[in-house]
Amino acid sequence: MKKNNPNDDSKMSFLEHFIELRKRIIYIFIAIVIGMGLSWHLSYTAIHFIELPLEKPTYITYFSGMLKKAIKKKLPAAYYAFGLNKTPKKFVRHILHYSKPLEPFFMQVKASIVMGFMIALPFILFEIWQFIKPGLSKKERRYIFPFMFFGTIFFIAGMIFMILYIWPAVINFSLSYQSPNLSPLINLTHYINFALRLSLIFGIIFELPVLSALLSFAGIIKPGFLKKYRKYALILSLIIAAFHADIVTMFFIAVPLYSMYEVSILISRLIWGMKNVKHI
Repeated sequence: MKKNNPNDDSKMSFLEHFIELRKRIIYIFIAIVIGMGLSWHLSYTAIHFIELPLEKPTYITYFSGMLKKAIKKKLPAAYYAFGLNKTPKKFVRHILHYSKPLEPFFMQVKASIVMGFMIALPFILFEIWQFIKPGLSKKERRYIFPFMFFGTIFFIAGMIFMILYIWPAVINFSLSYQSPNLSPLINLTHYINFALRLSLIFGIIFELPVLSALLSFAGIIKPGFLKKYRKYALILSLIIAAFHADIVTMFFIAVPLYSMYEVSILISRLIWGMKNVKHI
């Protein structure tokens, strides 16, 4: 039976909590489906950005060129000792391959689902908030709009950061292994799945400062607590990153993940500093 008094929500039974959770999940599913429909044409653009490292040189190529020039100017001995004077390999354009009739269509569907999730994210965060709201105080409930706004911004920022900076580096490293006897034959499904999975991971990673801010405002965590568990955060970052097979991808995930933990400590320190000033 539904509680009419909002103050009695915290006394809901386990079954009522389960029914409420099911309702929120259904609403979230509907929102993602609607977002998927709205983002169908945007998925073409998303896939295009994912394919860019295969079509033309990335910022990694230009950065490495500038670095070589700097080394040649400052450390000429090292420049020739490490063979940096050799003519760099000419960029070769690559194409994606598929072996199943509907494979490209299903890849577009997956891209649309991720884009739909991004569009529906404010509503998703609102539904999550609605589910946990009964257990919060009136003061804590005031954080709903900052939670929705910054939660959406940081998640999308994490995905964009991955596509623009991390993804080109990963693909550039992968293609560096090609030789006259070794040529890449990149599968469409594996390529797109890998990119979408990393995008979601980075979106979640960038949510850590938002979570830290919320918990600090609520008085649940303090910067001292986060500092105490720094080494465990580093180990956990490496464990999470280790789920990816190659050491390079592990590095590109672990470093931003732990960096976001340090940013979370800084944000928590700022929030508690403001709270202490108010009490003076």
